[in-house]
Amino acid sequence: MSSSNQFQPGPYSTPPYGYVPQPGGYPQSAAQPGAWQPPQTLAAGQYPPAQQSPSGFPAYPNAQQPTPYGYIATPPTPYPVRPRRKQVALISALAVVLVLAITGSIVLVLRGRGTDDVPENSLWSQAWVDGFEEAWSLEAPADFRGQEMSTRVHDNRLVRITSTSTTATVTVFDISGDSPEQLWETQQEVTEVVDRTRLWDRQIIVENTLIDIDSQARSAAPWDAEARVSITSAGAIACVETTCRCWSSPSEMLWETDFATDSPMTVLSYAIVDGHVLASSSDYDYFVVDLNTGATNQLDADKYTIQQPLADGWLVHTSGDLHADATIDLYEADGTLSESFKFNRNTSFSAYPWSPTPFTREQARLWLESFDTSWAPSTYTISEADHDCQSITINGNDVVLGEPNSLVQARRGGACTSTSALQALYHSGQGQVQSFNKTDGDEQFLVLVDMVTGRSSEPIPLGTREEFAGYTPLGDMLIVELESGEILAYRPTTS
Repeated sequence: MSSSNQFQPGPYSTPPYGYVPQPGGYPQSAAQPGAWQPPQTLAAGQYPPAQQSPSGFPAYPNAQQPTPYGYIATPPTPYPVRPRRKQVALISALAVVLVLAITGSIVLVLRGRGTDDVPENSLWSQAWVDGFEEAWSLEAPADFRGQEMSTRVHDNRLVRITSTSTTATVTVFDISGDSPEQLWETQQEVTEVVDRTRLWDRQIIVENTLIDIDSQARSAAPWDAEARVSITSAGAIACVETTCRCWSSPSEMLWETDFATDSPMTVLSYAIVDGHVLASSSDYDYFVVDLNTGATNQLDADKYTIQQPLADGWLVHTSGDLHADATIDLYEADGTLSESFKFNRNTSFSAYPWSPTPFTREQARLWLESFDTSWAPSTYTISEADHDCQSITINGNDVVLGEPNSLVQARRGGACTSTSALQALYHSGQGQVQSFNKTDGDEQFLVLVDMVTGRSSEPIPLGTREEFAGYTPLGDMLIVELESGEILAYRPTTS
């Protein structure tokens, strides 16, 4: 699940939840029916090409892995989604921020806004809308009860770490065949529970020990066991208190930076834009860091703001009180303030803009300041036929998102209306196929939607709210983790 990433999509950012554009552009072939084609008349640079992205909101550049869930207004996150597992404080804070910032019954599953990178090949392929099947399953480890589990896929290897507060068990499987084949397993003493699996150049990171994914050889990492480590295209960034060091290799430090804050720092590798990554303190001080030099610029942001990576910079949303407009600050990629304007969150609209790549600063301004969609490659609207306010219309096709959902809500009196204009940013930037969460009673599902054709997949089961632990999208494979320790893998139908 490691990946270097640039913007297009960063992050969990994957975002990653995130967050990862693929090398060479979108995963689908331009010759494939319905594949999105960049308008030929656009000015050069208006719609930057998709880049490799890490994990965090929608896919983000330079991130490597995953993202979380929970019904609440919030942008998509890095991958994989981990609703019930331990999350950094930023996740719960993000939920609060979004509730305060976006009024109304907006619902969007919180996908792991963690600090993990987005996995490689995390953009969904169009094949999912033609059907899916279970590829394989993996039983829970013996004596799993009371432990934490996380996974990461690299090439045809699945790395699984189960952990108590004193011991981490690392297991590597070959998943190139019809079912996972265990290659090896080892144990490592730890000082606290390991709740994330991270890989750095085929080295599995377990606190300050590196374990080779192929040979099992152990070596010492150049950071302390308590360091908070994030993997980016520049290398591994390890933070202890307010100091972060970037290591291009275990023996070579690229830079060291002391942040102007009094609380511990964490680099959010799902959120990367043009060689710059977002970092946050535990007190919600936000900085943009140059991955090559370690130089920083602080954003005017706090725990009550939303920070969104864009194709060429950053967007910070600060909500006003009940009777005041919100403020949108746009920053260049290096964290230099570009412009600010007021945002009327109460303005109603019927069409959302959509783009397979993240919005640029100019596109975000046109949309949030003037609700202008003329620049967008495509738009989608609130369904006029669904009076239950559960559907959107794409290319003449209604897509049922269920209730509640993040894009459509019912006004008093029953009329259907839009939720928040910010949601347009969250549902763009991840390629042609976007993911939506759907519930049926206590059961949770993932629905994949082709945002150009309006075709959608059948609901992919994620288990009940109590069973579901997280998922990781890998292009033509979906890895689903359950709280029981079981792992399920789905793929597009092969026959």
